[in-house]
Amino acid sequence: MDETNATTREDPHSLAPIQIEGTSIDEDIAQLKRGRGSRLVGTTLCMGLAAFGIVHWMDRIDGTQAYAAAAERVEVIHAQQGNAYLRCVLPNLQRSQLSSQQALHTAFEAASDGFQKQYAKQLAHCAPSLDGLQAQLANLRVPADVERPANALRAATVQISEVTDAYRAYLQDPARPYDFVQATPQIEKIAWAWSSYDEERHKLLAALRSP
Repeated sequence: MDETNATTREDPHSLAPIQIEGTSIDEDIAQLKRGRGSRLVGTTLCMGLAAFGIVHWMDRIDGTQAYAAAAERVEVIHAQQGNAYLRCVLPNLQRSQLSSQQALHTAFEAASDGFQKQYAKQLAHCAPSLDGLQAQLANLRVPADVERPANALRAATVQISEVTDAYRAYLQDPARPYDFVQATPQIEKIAWAWSSYDEERHKLLAALRSP
C-alpha cells in the first residue's frame, strides 16, 4: 500500500496538481472581475464629469445668449423710440450736435427759439415716442446682475418726461409770453436729461456685453 500511495503522489496525472491549477484560475477570474469593476467605476465617473461639464457649458451658452438678447433689445428700443423722439423734438438736428451736452443744448435752444410758444405743440406731438420709450424699457428683461444699470436707464427716461412736461406747461401758459431768459434753464434741463439717458444706455450696454 505504501508503494501504491507513493506511486499515486508521484503520478503527474494525480488530482493534486489539478486542484492547485483550478484555484489559480479562480483567482485570475476574480482579478478580472475586479478589473472590470474598477474600469466600470472609472467609466461611470468620467461620464458623470462629462455630463456635468456639458450642462455647465449649456448653462453658460444660455446665459451669454440672455445678455446678448437684452443688449440687442436695448439697441432696438433706442432706434425705434429714442431716436424717433429726439428727431421729433429736434427736427433740424445734425449728427455733430450729439457729440456733447453743450451741443445738444444749442440744438434745443435753436428749436425752441424757432417755434417759441408753438414749440409746446411740437413737444406734445412727440410725446407718444417718449411714452413708448418708457414703456418698452419698463418691460425690458435683463439678467439679475445688470438690473441696477437697467433701472438707472429707466429713471433717466422718467427724468426726460418730467422736465419736458414742465417746459410744455411753461409754453402753454397764456399768461406767460415766451422769454428766452426764462426758457434757457428749462432747455438746459431737457438737454441734460437726454445726455443722462444716453450715458446710462451706454453703461447698460457695456454691462450686458461683458458679463
